[in-house]
Amino acid sequence: MVAAQVVPPRLGYRLATRVASAMAKREATMFTTVRENLRHVLPHAGAEELSRLAEEAIAHAGRTYYDMFRFSDEDYRRGRVPLRVDVEEWRAVREVLADDRGTVLVGPHMSNFDMAARWIVAQGFTMQGLSLPQPNTGTRVLNRLRRRSGIEMTPLDVSALRMAVKRLRQGGIVLTGVDRPVSLMEEPVLFFDAPARLPTGHVRLALQTCSRIVVGCCLLESAVDMSSQGFARTLGKKAALCRPDELDCCYRIQYAPPLEMEEVGGREESVRHNVMRVLEIIERMIRQAPSQWLMFVPVWDT
Repeated sequence: MVAAQVVPPRLGYRLATRVASAMAKREATMFTTVRENLRHVLPHAGAEELSRLAEEAIAHAGRTYYDMFRFSDEDYRRGRVPLRVDVEEWRAVREVLADDRGTVLVGPHMSNFDMAARWIVAQGFTMQGLSLPQPNTGTRVLNRLRRRSGIEMTPLDVSALRMAVKRLRQGGIVLTGVDRPVSLMEEPVLFFDAPARLPTGHVRLALQTCSRIVVGCCLLESAVDMSSQGFARTLGKKAALCRPDELDCCYRIQYAPPLEMEEVGGREESVRHNVMRVLEIIERMIRQAPSQWLMFVPVWDT
């Protein structure tokens, strides 16, 4: 946090790359975990490619933290943050966020997802964020920063869920990640064609409160290759991605069309059905830039 205020970007990004290289050389736990997760995303990739992508992911994480800490709330309000949003995508999402029904905003842990959430708050919206039930020291520090930015962070427990239900029924916004295992009590669902114990709470909240789900993600892309007229309209189209140490880059928030929950059979069948609908979008988002998927805990049972 201190370094982000005093170190210039070129040096900050280079430092993140050096740290990632050192972790890869000594096969640090974070590095091997990321590599194993990427093996499911890219089942045909060789060991060398997976190692390279895992190292890039750690370097990219360093860059995202550096960028997150160096921009203030005033920078967001005045448009000084290197971040872009497709006009048509944002118009559709803004209408959903602003109406009288609740919205569950979800996404993968991709690139600078904190920057994306802070940008939404800077547009005049308030939201409750559901975080890990027992956050470690680093997560508690980040949660304090998120609260300072206007996101009401609540570690996941009964009280937080009641607060979320009340907020959604009043037309508010609840934010949570959906690609990280949280509880061993969750029934496995298919994620990249393998069973993973991923959360289902976002769908349960949406079904209980008749809310919609909006899936979004954040990517770092080349500012040179991005047209001022708008961005790719389809999730499958590849964008020109930046290396972790490049300066001429810009973060882009990407949204999928809002999802209405579908009732099929009983309650649990409906939950599972809608969880899979969300995960299909999440998979497409991650495939766009696997090395920007910053998942540092095992997703699949090994």
